[in-house]
Amino acid sequence: MKIGDIARAAGVSTSRIRFYEREGIIPAAERGANSYRDYPPDLVARLRFIEQAQDLGFTLKEIASVEIHDGPHIVSCTDALAMLAEKHKTITALIAEARSRKQRIEAMMAQLEASRQAEPAAG
Repeated sequence: MKIGDIARAAGVSTSRIRFYEREGIIPAAERGANSYRDYPPDLVARLRFIEQAQDLGFTLKEIASVEIHDGPHIVSCTDALAMLAEKHKTITALIAEARSRKQRIEAMMAQLEASRQAEPAAG
């Protein structure tokens, strides 16, 4: 498949495919006699997996480390569950940290508001 065809099928841009190829996220395409890239049709599933994983917060480094398989799932369910569990743990910790920070900001805002109201009126 040509790069435009694979991009349309996977719902990504051609520049993104070239970037993934340069970064080693996907294997380099075969080149035809005309020097055009020729991608295998199964790359569509891999590109969709990469996009979905990025949407869930996985880095390209994390995605590149995943062992890709043939079959109904390009990543084993065991590997996917382990990765998702780890990401869930990380996100849960980030949410807790954000909530704590929000509470500290709200407390500081309340203190400043109270201080401002206690100041004598300028006149």
